[in-house]
Amino acid sequence: MNSSAPPTTSAPGLHRVDLNLLPLLAALLEHRSVTRAAQAVGLTQPAMSNALQRLRRTLGDDLLVRVGRHYVLTARADALAGPVSLILETAAHQVLAPPSFDPSTSNRTFRIAAASATALPVLPALSTLLSVSAPQVRLRLEPPEGAGDFAGGDGSADVTLLPNTVPTALPRERLYDEDWVVVADADNSRIGATLTVEDLARLPHVVFEWDGGRVGAQQALDRLLPDLVVRCVVFEFLMIPSMVSGTPMIALLQRRLARRLSAQYGLRVMESPIPLPPLGIDLVWNPRTAGDPGCIWLRKQMMRAIH
Repeated sequence: MNSSAPPTTSAPGLHRVDLNLLPLLAALLEHRSVTRAAQAVGLTQPAMSNALQRLRRTLGDDLLVRVGRHYVLTARADALAGPVSLILETAAHQVLAPPSFDPSTSNRTFRIAAASATALPVLPALSTLLSVSAPQVRLRLEPPEGAGDFAGGDGSADVTLLPNTVPTALPRERLYDEDWVVVADADNSRIGATLTVEDLARLPHVVFEWDGGRVGAQQALDRLLPDLVVRCVVFEFLMIPSMVSGTPMIALLQRRLARRLSAQYGLRVMESPIPLPPLGIDLVWNPRTAGDPGCIWLRKQMMRAIH
């Protein structure tokens, strides 16, 4: 294989053309004068004359010919005026211009990957914000395991909500911090005015497990109380309130979720008598979308929604 061979392109021979000549060609076609074209683009007349000679060699056409005291376009040059103008306009507005995003008129669909319990504290407020500032923007919510490499790649989410305990090489920014409370049925007579360590040890628990593992707060509780009575294991935090309601069981739950769901399920929300490690929830995205104004806007709106 010849390593010095020119790169393959969809336009054979284009790599041999000096595309810097295109704006000069456009000026010559518009003004039909080397002098006026040079003034229009800020070149000297000799430099524009040199450019015209190069264009003639490249295109195999005289382009400008003298008729009497004036220059006129050849038939080839006249036919090139429209395509050259279109190429330059496309380059200016679609290639060189920075990308833009107008939420008030956009109908873009943003994909957000998150577990339900992680999304619930932020997405309802986000939806409210968007209904005012971006009424045509759509949100598509997906489970994190369907997001490929978490966020931003082809076929994956625009942003992923990821616990700070889950590693990733992708950029991340703290969206919110979460602490833990204990929930129990409001009529659970086995609990006094405040929850005690003894209550935690003797009462049956509902525990969340994901992929055979437990969150850091639950692990801390397990270490301090190795004989914890686990009566029910769930794979989704949002199942905990309904499992606890009407039973003697208790469970750890994120404070934001507990506040949102306690009235609906008739739960009592109590502080843990044992310090538990908090949980951070991060926004994670792919570097490919770092300059995407739509994704930047989305992340800012999510920050607004949670604070």
